[in-house]
Amino acid sequence: MATCVVFALAVADGLVPVAGAAPYDVLSRQLARLLVARLNGHGDRGARFFPFLGPVDGQRGFLRTTEPLDPAVLVQLHKQGDVLVLCDGVLRAGTLLWRIIDGRRGEVVQTVEVPFAPVRPFEALARIEFELGDRLGFSGRPQPWSRLTGEALAWALVLRDELLRREANMQVAVADPLRAARRCVELAPGDPEVQDLVGDFAAQLLKRGERRAELAQLLAELAPHLGDTVAKLERIDALLQAAGDEAMAATVACRLARLQPERAEAVERAAARAFRLGRYDDVRSVVELARERGVASPAALAQWAAACDRADDHAMRAQLVRELVGIDDLPVPVARLVVSFLLEEEQPALAARIVERALQKEPDHAMLHFELGRACLQLQDGVRGAPALSRALQLGLSAPLAMQARRFLRLLTVPGLWETTQAIERAIAAAELDVALETARALVRRAGQVAEAWYLLGVVQHKLGRLRLAERVLRRAVRHDGDSADAHNRLGILLVASGRVEEGHRHLVRAHGLAPTDPSPLLHLAQACALMGRGEEAAAHVVAAERCGADPQLANAVRREIVGPA
Repeated sequence: MATCVVFALAVADGLVPVAGAAPYDVLSRQLARLLVARLNGHGDRGARFFPFLGPVDGQRGFLRTTEPLDPAVLVQLHKQGDVLVLCDGVLRAGTLLWRIIDGRRGEVVQTVEVPFAPVRPFEALARIEFELGDRLGFSGRPQPWSRLTGEALAWALVLRDELLRREANMQVAVADPLRAARRCVELAPGDPEVQDLVGDFAAQLLKRGERRAELAQLLAELAPHLGDTVAKLERIDALLQAAGDEAMAATVACRLARLQPERAEAVERAAARAFRLGRYDDVRSVVELARERGVASPAALAQWAAACDRADDHAMRAQLVRELVGIDDLPVPVARLVVSFLLEEEQPALAARIVERALQKEPDHAMLHFELGRACLQLQDGVRGAPALSRALQLGLSAPLAMQARRFLRLLTVPGLWETTQAIERAIAAAELDVALETARALVRRAGQVAEAWYLLGVVQHKLGRLRLAERVLRRAVRHDGDSADAHNRLGILLVASGRVEEGHRHLVRAHGLAPTDPSPLLHLAQACALMGRGEEAAAHVVAAERCGADPQLANAVRREIVGPA
């Protein structure tokens, strides 16, 4: 039941705007609305605000009255049922005339006239609040209306009015709808009332998909003034994300994580966002604080390990991996990351044990079976590896991973094949090409049915400068396996270098399609496109290669070659 209905104030004709104060029309609504909020306190005591709405220039808007309406008209308007008290008033030059009306009889029971200064609007409401509270039986010591004063208060009232218009689904024909919010942030960014008000206003606009970029900038300016209040930081974090400012949202998320390192969700969220932005120092700082207090979750530690990997801090990565290995019940995504690092560090036996533990929790997880197959490949354990890879293919892998899984299965079909391919690659890396050639020829004699054997022989022949022989061998590899990205890539490189650019380009396109995250085919595609006169496409391939992690020096060298200095 409503106990009290407060109507928007009338505004007498001829009032002159006051510098540094909100417009009278704004004061007429917002003073009444704020009085209702004061009467309701921290709950709902039944006080209600009633603005006058109607058509204005053909659109729904706020109607302005110049004198208080007849009490009987007010009784008919509010539609709140049986109400104890109705209130209205009129703003005049230097005064505020207030009426208290018996809601049942429609009779004016009290009139209060108080001095009114638009630059100090709340002074006039103190007595009115007291009179109404006493009549309604509300108790409690009066509190200050607002810490805002002067121009900051005026703009806050204007912003409240603009928010009210949007809440009432009115058309807003303003050239700069964020002006009031900007001025509030400029004048009083540390005031809690301004922070809440700007947040409410931003939420309304973002809900409608309006002014996202401008709001992102405004919220970024407000964020540093929020202090250490978790609720406020969480709210602006959500608003910044809605506005599309991932960088500032990540900064706020990191502040939240440092304030509450015991909250695993906050730390993991902050670390993940910072990682996506390449801010590895932020990842370290938020996770390290939780780790020092003994509350870092496995997911947070894994995120830090991934950041160390990107930052080439392999010592810290190894330390974190050791910590994670000691945790029995690793989440599946964490277990997969740990396994990938262990395989890189040539610890396949430990990697296999961790994968098998994870499979006990999720036996139908395709990627876990794939990782077990990889570990078994390094162990040359075809008994466990082949079924694991077959199961991964059966459960479903992405096209690039399915291609790898089939390749690993082939490598497991010949005992010692994986070890031999690794030996050839080590010899090539050490420029021991005679050793690599002898080993590759022996491998082809022993495993000629496997494309990888021919591919490695082709690589060695290519490096030895035997181009025609290398081409024949690489074509043999492609015939054995048309999905060998490595063979297509190497053959494409050779063909482009020998002047057969279009055919080489086709093989490089095929290699990129088979291994879309490998930067090598992209860089060679850039060179091929440049030779074919497709400069824009060539430049785009260099950019894509950089996104895939291409060596910056190599990418810049290719860019200089095809488009000149950056």
